[in-house]
Amino acid sequence: MSLPAAQPRLRPRAGRRTQEERSAETRGRLLDATLESLIEFGYARTSTTAVCARAGLSRGAQLHHFPTKADLVIAAVAHLARRRADELRREAAPAGSDAQRLAHALDAIWASFSGPLFSAALELWVASRSDAELRASLVRFERQVGRAMSALFAELAGPAAPPREVRQLLELTFHVMRGMALQRILRGDDTERRRLFELWKRLVSDSLAARTRRGEVR
Repeated sequence: MSLPAAQPRLRPRAGRRTQEERSAETRGRLLDATLESLIEFGYARTSTTAVCARAGLSRGAQLHHFPTKADLVIAAVAHLARRRADELRREAAPAGSDAQRLAHALDAIWASFSGPLFSAALELWVASRSDAELRASLVRFERQVGRAMSALFAELAGPAAPPREVRQLLELTFHVMRGMALQRILRGDDTERRRLFELWKRLVSDSLAARTRRGEVR
């Protein structure tokens, strides 16, 4: 499974680059190499030594930016999550009815459970069962991602986005998508999952419409 196209590397300006530019490039190389290793080999076989070799950097450079393996892998998945969020914003339809925007928002979030971001995060979820340090970092990260995903959903869905009264519906959507994404590991045919996902989209839309008619969405 390949990663989304990486953002262009920082290019040297005429003359010497600043320390900030060199640092950002080093971090980017380490994060991209970590993601590639997580997806290709899994968490257990991803070592900081191998990541440094893949990135063409010294162990000292890695330790300067990411003192532990947990720091490195969490930062790498966060890096990919930000990249994916930027892609979703670029792909978002700027106009349309509330129902169309809502459907597009659900499609966009489902796509995040269908690619490298989910695969990398899954590696961390499984590994965190027996790694207390990783689990503590992952819990903090998941909370941040949950808030960011809710904000992104509201941004993409526009006026149809659920307010506080129906936020639980969005949370349930995440659980449904996560379960469906896990099922894909054993069953590659997406035909049935797509049918069920379309059903779920209708249920979400109908639920929000009913709440609106009752005056619950303000």
